[in-house]
Amino acid sequence: MAKYTGTRCIVCSEKFTDEDDIVVCPECGTPYHRDCYKKEGRCVNGALHDVKGTWKPTYDVGDSLAEEKEDTVCLSCGCKNPPDSLFCDNCGFPLKSLEKHNERMRVHTAPVNGEDNPDSYNRDFNGGVGIDIQPFLINFSDPLCGYNPDEDFDGVRLCELADTVESNTHYFLPIFKRIKETGRSFSWNFPAMLFPELYFAYRKMPLIALAAWAIKLFSLIPLMLRVFSESDIAVLADIAANFDLRSTAFGIMDILVYVLDYALMFFCGGFCNSIYYKIAVKRTAKIKNSVPLTELRDTLRRKGGTSPAWLILFILLDLLPYAAIYMMRFLSVLTVI
Repeated sequence: MAKYTGTRCIVCSEKFTDEDDIVVCPECGTPYHRDCYKKEGRCVNGALHDVKGTWKPTYDVGDSLAEEKEDTVCLSCGCKNPPDSLFCDNCGFPLKSLEKHNERMRVHTAPVNGEDNPDSYNRDFNGGVGIDIQPFLINFSDPLCGYNPDEDFDGVRLCELADTVESNTHYFLPIFKRIKETGRSFSWNFPAMLFPELYFAYRKMPLIALAAWAIKLFSLIPLMLRVFSESDIAVLADIAANFDLRSTAFGIMDILVYVLDYALMFFCGGFCNSIYYKIAVKRTAKIKNSVPLTELRDTLRRKGGTSPAWLILFILLDLLPYAAIYMMRFLSVLTVI
């Protein structure tokens, strides 16, 4: 009966020892103290019977829980933390208690019968299903989100990539980690959908921002031609005269530029994070290979991060065509007067 030693009887919750008289349910394999089974008169592990699963050992963590009553010492900075802390209060580094929690959850969520019923899971002794909370945890006191600072991201360390991102790492690092681990490039970024050229400019990607701005400017051509046709300025009216604004071809072009504009918005909204990830990794690797280690962090932060200057420049570029349109309309009114 050694394979049951260390697990708990489902009736009395006491651990099995090598000396215990143990009986096993012939249907699901759940072990009991013989006296406990006699007391119940049947197997009480109905959850396994319902899914036709088999009992799997779930070794109790009672001993390790006793250890967690003591202060948890951070392996990174040596700071003492309360027993239930998952991250260090001083430096944000993940603590052993986080590893123990996730290990317990992995034990409690082991499949009861992987071949016959892979979607069935053992229940923990509180009656619920344990969940590994690691993928859903973000430590907002740590710019690295509690992740391993030395984790490799396509040739650069996570801490170096975080220095390049510099701001809002709690948003970007989990997305970058998911892109790296799953290979899926799509992740929604609503601000990038609404203002793609401004978003790329702010994140120091001016060439991509310029391309996005050019596409948006191109989508304004039908509107500008209509304004030119109504203008009393001869040069502008002559330009518009070269186009039949009432033709089917012009109507199709009008529709196509709007489709192009919306395609740009949805493309940037869905793939902006992936584009930024690739550029940030490439930028980090290039800087890492060109500067001394002592200057690396300062250089990454200086050349990475955000740029309010680029943002302001592209805001002005966005306003420029609209300002020109309204100026032409204003001049037309003055000409009539």
